[in-house]
Amino acid sequence: MHGPTKLSILISFVIIIAISWIVYRLLKKCFSGYDTLFFRRFYWLTSATVAIGLTIIRTVQPGLISAEFFRIAFSWLMGQIIVLLLSPVFYSAYRLAAAGTGKTSAASDTMLSRRRFLRAAGSMVPLAALGISTYGVYSGGSHIAVQRHQLFLPQLPAYLDKLKIAQLSDTHIGLFFSVAKLEETLAAVRREQPDMLVITGDFLDDLSLLEPAMHQLSKLAGELKHGIYFSWGNHEYFRDINKIRQAFKATPVTVLANGSHLIIDAKQPFYILGVDYPWAERGLDQIAKRKAMFEQAIKDVPENAFKILLSHHPDFIDNAFSAGIPLTLTGHTHGGQIALFGQSLLPVTYQYMRGLYQHHNSYGYVSTGAGSWFPFRLGCPAEFAVFTLHCG
Repeated sequence: MHGPTKLSILISFVIIIAISWIVYRLLKKCFSGYDTLFFRRFYWLTSATVAIGLTIIRTVQPGLISAEFFRIAFSWLMGQIIVLLLSPVFYSAYRLAAAGTGKTSAASDTMLSRRRFLRAAGSMVPLAALGISTYGVYSGGSHIAVQRHQLFLPQLPAYLDKLKIAQLSDTHIGLFFSVAKLEETLAAVRREQPDMLVITGDFLDDLSLLEPAMHQLSKLAGELKHGIYFSWGNHEYFRDINKIRQAFKATPVTVLANGSHLIIDAKQPFYILGVDYPWAERGLDQIAKRKAMFEQAIKDVPENAFKILLSHHPDFIDNAFSAGIPLTLTGHTHGGQIALFGQSLLPVTYQYMRGLYQHHNSYGYVSTGAGSWFPFRLGCPAEFAVFTLHCG
């Protein structure tokens, strides 16, 4: 079972406290209003509570702690991070306001008014940052967009023309994605009238919701022409992979872990493949694991078959491109959850981060995810995707 280490938990706590300290020093230096006793006590009490709370969440089952606390905590933390990103703005206002201090010319009154305006405007930046973060927490992931794609594939057999595949990824059912929200999302999937649904990992974080979540999948599976297929994500391992595996066995959902499944037996058969999550400490080890997993998944599939690959980790797109797999569907990245003009603002990036990629006649797709493992989205809406395949 993979999970956070004590060292990673300590590092997380130190980083959050460090962010709080830097932001406080910036505010104190630039604006005297943020240097009062009341503000100091309020700021550090809130920051310490947030640091401890957000650290604890990594060590316990998510259902044991209030989701509302973590929404508030993330609003505070993301507000601090936004202050850091905007610090050049209010620091420039501080420097401009200080410019010309001590002058006795006839323009001194005008300059004084300008300094007061700049200080007042700059001092509002932290409040604006908190407003942006609160919006990102409470509204950023509330709507799940439908991303529709028309793909023209020369490898597609004629009998699969207009095949429609829905992809759902990274719901993280638990604190921030309820079973009721899953039901609403699956209803939206149903309205798209897909032939099949694929789920590319990180389905559930709260084991107490496992039974009702599986019930929702079972209801939908019987309505789809080709059923539902699932590949493992890393969060299934974080929770209890064995318990989740047993729950899936009691449903009509087909789980693919380094294996394949024949969907239609024909002259050019239709197979769906799925790989497991490639746990590895080093990059080269992961490359080797991906290669071994992919080879195991494809070994019993006829060379002329039409194939679709499911993977949680997007790096498998490289393996699929090399093998000429027509379509690979992945998740894991959440698109970064925070983006500007479609580009992630987070320091953690992947070669395939978000959206549709093409290599010759093959496509790979990275879902931004329907849920969140931390409750904040900005410029990167939650989604499920629908792919209609065409010959050509």
